[in-house]
Amino acid sequence: MNLTPELHRIWVSNFFKGKIEEFGFHLRWIVRCCDESIETLRMGLNQPESAHAEVPFAFSSFSNAVQTLKDAGSTFLDPKITWTDIGQLRHGEFMRMSRNAATHDGNPMISVWADGHFYVPAEIRRFDNRGALIQIPAPEQDVRTFCLEFALDFSEYLSSKLGPFEHVEGPKLDLSHVEKGLQSPFVPDFARKLLKENRSHIEQALQEAKVYPAKEAIGALNEMRSFCIAQLETSPS
Repeated sequence: MNLTPELHRIWVSNFFKGKIEEFGFHLRWIVRCCDESIETLRMGLNQPESAHAEVPFAFSSFSNAVQTLKDAGSTFLDPKITWTDIGQLRHGEFMRMSRNAATHDGNPMISVWADGHFYVPAEIRRFDNRGALIQIPAPEQDVRTFCLEFALDFSEYLSSKLGPFEHVEGPKLDLSHVEKGLQSPFVPDFARKLLKENRSHIEQALQEAKVYPAKEAIGALNEMRSFCIAQLETSPS
């Protein structure tokens, strides 16, 4: 299979649902850690030291996933996803600026715990790549809340971007690509034999299979939107 720029864009669209699910995984990680912290406090138990590491680590992964979705989406969407658009969402500008601080400076961002909640303690100051002083206001909300609010708005924004492409068919898997994969030493012999015996049927099935990447991605975004709404409505205190 010859890879062309157009085919590359189609394949990236096919990967998009998985990256949305990865973004949701990191969000759920944050929520779980924050909820466990509050419950531990309610039970009068000592906070495990690991909790104070997990939340900053989860937030770092969460913010990097935003960058991935922006870049991957811009590969196949027109108009592209921009930080200017993301900045209009709740906490969108903080997500952009905090990712730079975490990626380029190693800033952990989340370093205050109070009454079971995790916070960005205060305004963050850093220098950008041009030497200009940047000031990043800290969100007033706790980490759990502002991540859910951002994820909710980001999900709705991405759904609106994907909507016009909902009925665009995704890439078909070429049989030669399957055969190449079966050459791996990790693939058992019976799998190669199975392909050889059913080659024509498998080739026909591959040609008849239809996938709609944008539609599937929107489905994943709708699930995340429902999760955010439910969690925000039942936010522990």
